Amino acid sequence: MFNHLHREYELTVRQEPKQARMCGVGADRRPIDPPPIIQLRVNDPQTRQPPPPAHLDGDDSDPSSAHSFLQNPYYFMFATLAKPDDDTELHLLKDGKTRCTTGSVVSSFHHLKDAEHQNEDAGFFVFPDLSVRIEGSHRLKLSLFEVIGDTVRHCKSIYSAPFFVYTAKKFPGMEESTPLSCSLATQGIKIRIRKDIRTRKRPIAALAAPIDTVNNNNEENEK
Repeated sequence: MFNHLHREYELTVRQEPKQARMCGVGADRRPIDPPPIIQLRVNDPQTRQPPPPAHLDGDDSDPSSAHSFLQNPYYFMFATLAKPDDDTELHLLKDGKTRCTTGSVVSSFHHLKDAEHQNEDAGFFVFPDLSVRIEGSHRLKLSLFEVIGDTVRHCKSIYSAPFFVYTAKKFPGMEESTPLSCSLATQGIKIRIRKDIRTRKRPIAALAAPIDTVNNNNEENEK
């Protein structure tokens, strides 16, 4: 039987968070942009190959399967807010009751195709609905867990790059969705896709000239 304690976990932040708009306690909130995406690879240090998945009954599947860990439904990832320059985690606001984050802080494990690497099989954790209630620079602590039998074991944690949370007035706006986000969305992950963000503002500005022309013509007619 495979020893779970000897597994080698490799976590890679494939899509770093860049910005967010600070949200309140109401319904009007924006998720972290772009949504954090983390890739998981699992290896047996002795064979340098992915191990078979763990089952609740303790039996392992065929160890010859090269990507068997991708079929493991018992991995999940938990995201917490952290300071940008040390490992201090931020859980509650100053009132001691309200969470610093809102939305979904847990991601299940998704077996998907990696469009950026020749559509090879890969395992991802995605956080498309995570918002922050504190202004300033922060990081995300991303912790991998595995359910083994009736216990939950912490496997590994990593930190994202720092990102900035703006107030509503200072927020520069959501960016266009990345190719990775679009690829995962086409495979069923619930990511809100935004296209042509920058070009969408141009027609609005261009409408100002015809409106002024109409107003000027009306003024001349009244004279």
